[in-house]
Amino acid sequence: ALCKKNLQKATEKIQFETVKIINESVREISNAAKARVPVKTGYLKGSIGYTAYQEGEGATVYANARYAPYVEFGTGDFGFGIPNYPNINMSELEAYAFTFKRKNIPIGMPYRPFMFNSYSEVLGKMVNKIKKIRI
Repeated sequence: ALCKKNLQKATEKIQFETVKIINESVREISNAAKARVPVKTGYLKGSIGYTAYQEGEGATVYANARYAPYVEFGTGDFGFGIPNYPNINMSELEAYAFTFKRKNIPIGMPYRPFMFNSYSEVLGKMVNKIKKIRI
């Protein structure tokens, strides 16, 4: 018989294992983005990092350099583009990318993705690991 105590333990184990997988995954995304990012001065690469999972906050991977989105998405007129990524809602990503479009940014800089391709690659693996958690 599955008693309340065993169910509580199972729930705690699932939560613990899931958080562990999420934290491993954000570290992996951050490392993959750092390995892919084009480097001129190293500032952008150095601005890439992650925060571990916090209850109610989730986990994040970030690039703090203010020009990071222009490297990721390009700057328009043959440069602004987003490859199609598995595991990502592309219309949401395109809407996000367009929030960075500005009139005063020089156009024609090609997109050189480093963040969302890393995210897409790791996300599928993360979900599969979570699905395999056994209680």
